[in-house]
Amino acid sequence: MQEMTSISRVQVRHGLSGLVKRLAIVCCGIALLLAGCSQQAAKSTAPTKTFQMRGEVMGVDVSGHTATIKHEDIPGFMGAMTMGYPVKDPAELAKLKTGEQITATVYQQGDEFWLGNFQPAGK
Repeated sequence: MQEMTSISRVQVRHGLSGLVKRLAIVCCGIALLLAGCSQQAAKSTAPTKTFQMRGEVMGVDVSGHTATIKHEDIPGFMGAMTMGYPVKDPAELAKLKTGEQITATVYQQGDEFWLGNFQPAGK
């Protein structure tokens, strides 16, 4: 009978250590989830900066929600180059035609940027 009692004590200890390990893993998972949520909240509350762009539409990818623009220097943002920019508003993207000279606003919030407020450029 005494042998049976010692076996059950070992089993109980082993069971508790397994429970403690699982609880620690769950707590770590919750901590990581909360850390990710707080970073996402920080991104969405970052102030939005705006920069003025002037350039030529080189291409429009409606399904990819991007416009490729060959643009002049964008003071405070980047030098002159040709690159694809995200366009969040489908109505704004629909305004663009390849070869058209435009002005636009570059919006930057944290690490994210996109174009909007497209207007035909005066010569």
